[in-house]
Amino acid sequence: MIKRILLPLEHGDDATSAVALARRMAQRRKVELLLLRVEEWPISGSFGFGWAPSWRAGRLQALKSDLEGPEGVPATILSPEALPASSILKQARLRAASLIVVPYRHERALLRVLGGHPADRILRDSPLPVIAVPATESPRLSGLSRVLYTYENGPQAVPGLHRAIEFAQMFDATLFLQRLRSAAPPSAASPFEPRDDAAQGGQDAKSLEGRLLWILKRREVPTQLLPAAGEPLRDVVGAVVQNAIDLALVARTHDSERARLSLARHILEEAQIPVLLTPEESPLSPVTGSGSRVRVGI
Repeated sequence: MIKRILLPLEHGDDATSAVALARRMAQRRKVELLLLRVEEWPISGSFGFGWAPSWRAGRLQALKSDLEGPEGVPATILSPEALPASSILKQARLRAASLIVVPYRHERALLRVLGGHPADRILRDSPLPVIAVPATESPRLSGLSRVLYTYENGPQAVPGLHRAIEFAQMFDATLFLQRLRSAAPPSAASPFEPRDDAAQGGQDAKSLEGRLLWILKRREVPTQLLPAAGEPLRDVVGAVVQNAIDLALVARTHDSERARLSLARHILEEAQIPVLLTPEESPLSPVTGSGSRVRVGI
């Protein structure tokens, strides 16, 4: 459940698609927007250079007033000064944010090494779900009517589906399902074992796709099943274009982290639509033990 949305913005991001999407979600879910200005100069990240505070966030105050005006979206400015991108995740923890929405700009590989745009760092490091939105001033976000949920064959597909259902219901959208074929040999793949409640869905719930379709039918979410993606970087983007998808959901686990980050960036850069990247497992917890994982999410 979305309770607070953190919206980190660089100078000039106030009129981008990320703001439009965050505003729309806050209106529909009646939740608070947490506004944060981030600026880094000259370089930060791997080389250890410091950061310099930028100008006061006067335009951020104007955005807050605009949000709280006739639309009545509660908004809070977390800091009157610009903060480095490294503070985004810290602020998300301190303010108990359940979702981060961030503008995304394509950066070359070298710039990613030097620090890059904050979106790359958040996509890589965030333990929370992140929606990266291509930074454009002509958003195609007046209505998100088609949502794509990509999943792998395994038990992680079911928890991830609940996130997809939330967004499909939020925007009254049709949910498209596309399975990502695993490159791992069958012996290395985790077998999917139907739960007891799946038996109530009838014979179709014996397969993973049958179980997902059964859940969606019970939740009354319009659904379309797409052919499996043998080559995700090609087939998923092709499905996005062919079906006019407005939002893609990509689940990330420890085993698939690098591949899923690559897929998310590919969709953002090639298809130019928002991507929701959701971590299905958090890093091993030093508090609960080395063998346990802490679930996070919306």
